[in-house]
Amino acid sequence: MRQLSIKVKQGEGREIQKIAKEHNGKNLQLQPLEDGELLTLHLNNQKVSSFLESISKYEDAEITLIPRGIITLYPPQGEAPDQVADVSLRSPIEIFLGGIQSVGSKKGMLIYSAAGGILVWVGLYTGTVYLLVAAMLVSPFAGPAMNAALAAAAGKMQLLKQSLMRYFMAIGTGILVTFLLSFFIDQKFATPLMVSVSHISQMSILLPIVAGLAGGVNLISSERDSLVPGAAVGVLVAASLAPPTGLIGMAVNFGNWQLVRSGVFLLLLQLAVIQLTAALIFRYMGKVTTNGVRFADGKAYVFKLSLAVSTLLVAGLLYWQYAGQPGLQKGSVNVQIASVIRTELNKMEGIEPIEVNARFTRGTLPNLNPVICEVYLYKRNDAMTDEEVKKLVSEVLYARVKAEDWNADPMFSITVLNYPGKAEKP
Repeated sequence: MRQLSIKVKQGEGREIQKIAKEHNGKNLQLQPLEDGELLTLHLNNQKVSSFLESISKYEDAEITLIPRGIITLYPPQGEAPDQVADVSLRSPIEIFLGGIQSVGSKKGMLIYSAAGGILVWVGLYTGTVYLLVAAMLVSPFAGPAMNAALAAAAGKMQLLKQSLMRYFMAIGTGILVTFLLSFFIDQKFATPLMVSVSHISQMSILLPIVAGLAGGVNLISSERDSLVPGAAVGVLVAASLAPPTGLIGMAVNFGNWQLVRSGVFLLLLQLAVIQLTAALIFRYMGKVTTNGVRFADGKAYVFKLSLAVSTLLVAGLLYWQYAGQPGLQKGSVNVQIASVIRTELNKMEGIEPIEVNARFTRGTLPNLNPVICEVYLYKRNDAMTDEEVKKLVSEVLYARVKAEDWNADPMFSITVLNYPGKAEKP
């Protein structure tokens, strides 16, 4: 339920009160004022927009909408639990205007972007993962992302341009800060955490889909119906944007264009997918359209154009990702190589795999995609020496990995473990 206060001219209060009753308004109160009348009423969220549209002919009406849940109790008393349990989605006008109101100042956005960039840089440089989480809390990416999606759903081209500009200003500030920090300390090489962030999974599209869905649903849900706080949703959106922002700035400094390519791919993918999914949520669940009450000047082509551009961009990025391996799929190929190695080792008699790890390097070798394969074995066959086992295993595994169409060049570090106790026969 939402509380509305409407100030109108003398004699118009009764007319609006009648309209409010037609919209199932509760706990209505009409008060006389020196310069008119004040009507206070409570409406279900889904009735707010239609009610405001019904009183649009009263052009001088001064309307106050309190964007917080109100508990209204009315006869019969025994139905109070059912009355307060009626939790519905926000009205389209509240979704749209509330989103616009949360834009904030550019100065504050730039300060938070710089602070987030510093935290990302320290986290990536020192390998401190919890600082990346802190950067996700600080980075102001969720607001511009959701406002851009709102603008697309409502057909507001000017607002869409402004939101995208703020989006890229925030991202650009983070990139600039991380670049300058790496430049001042004369960073020459990528850190292990930077390399890890640059390894993109084949399922990387799922994160921005979830972020867009969660962000959209959070904004259209009433506060008592939202099971996840807005800050958590903001972290989810920033989780897909903050690390690649830092990765680009740091990698540009020392000229590792493979890392830059990964960061640019991630940023563009997050932007397009979040925009696409959130705009669809606002349009079809939140009912934010070009014909919304009090913001009915939107253009239908803006929504269609936004969907078309986002869809084409996502399709192009996915084609780029899957056009060649392992480039933008290293996160998944790592796992697949390790799985193939373990499967192949299980076929070999007298050898038991203890632990298998596979990871791509920074790509510093020309014409090669080196992947380091660390293999820990336990040898049950005493007929072969440790060196013979290593040679046999590396030859078999090399041939098996190269047989796959991964365009990967495995380099093996094989350790044969010794058990000083008495081993039981398998």
